[in-house]
Amino acid sequence: MAPPKIAIIGSADPTRNVSDDNPKPRFPYPAAGQYRARPSDGQHDRRQIARRGCRLLVYDSDNKFIEGEAVSGFVKAAKATRGSIVVRQPQQSEPKLFLEETSQPALFERRVDTSDQWEVSFYRSIADDADGIVLIGGANSVLIAGQVAIGARVPIVALEKSGGAASSVWRSLRPEVDLPTLDEHARMAHVVTPEAVTRWVTALLDQRRRRLRVETKEIRSHALIAIAMFVFSLVLAFARHLFPLVERGLPMWLLLFSTLLGGGSGAAIRMVFERRYGVGPLVTPSITATLALGTISGGLAGLLYIVSQPAT
Repeated sequence: MAPPKIAIIGSADPTRNVSDDNPKPRFPYPAAGQYRARPSDGQHDRRQIARRGCRLLVYDSDNKFIEGEAVSGFVKAAKATRGSIVVRQPQQSEPKLFLEETSQPALFERRVDTSDQWEVSFYRSIADDADGIVLIGGANSVLIAGQVAIGARVPIVALEKSGGAASSVWRSLRPEVDLPTLDEHARMAHVVTPEAVTRWVTALLDQRRRRLRVETKEIRSHALIAIAMFVFSLVLAFARHLFPLVERGLPMWLLLFSTLLGGGSGAAIRMVFERRYGVGPLVTPSITATLALGTISGGLAGLLYIVSQPAT
């Protein structure tokens, strides 16, 4: 399995802090003297992400966002591997290189989207490409990204103490209903310390495991049923050779019945194949309906074979 890609999204733009010029910002940062988002905050998360063997998913090197510092921390944390930093950008967007990208281009993997709108590229990547997301400070984009992640059940850590939209997303999370547990949700409200960052990254990986466990539970049962039905259909199809004492005439009925089981097995394993390669629906269809369609298809194939034979 490929290493998970973790997106760190946010900004620490000082113009969004509460000030005399901006006494009531829509997404206020904490008051002076309290913890507030800083550009260097992204380094703590990225270093821990690198040490845990994850990849980094970023979008823009502009210094008003958290990502520039995040990439710097990620590269410094460990010996990053080729393509371990994934950069998503719109099709017609002029690429803004990260500082480390000029000296170590092999670490970066740029993916150009078909859309020329950054909003489409950005929000779709959260649901389709991110295996986890960390929100720090920020404003509208962070708020929307958080809700997209919650709706798509993407593992999420929203740093409440960083203020801005990340704090709003933290308040909108429903522990035990959404992916985070009560304990993980509470720890998101801690200030940045090495121990807190370690727990946040652990929470992301734990949420990912819980999500995969839920999504693959039903598909595993599909696979087991498909295997059992296929093996049983082979036994019935070759019953005449496997069981010499089988009553005369019965093997034909066993052969016909084997086509029913074979069709059901094919229908069940198709769902496993589609989910395995990400082309099937996220909600697994009913196993009863799947087996019914497969059994009917297999039975029709068996009947067509039998009636086409020149024997009596």
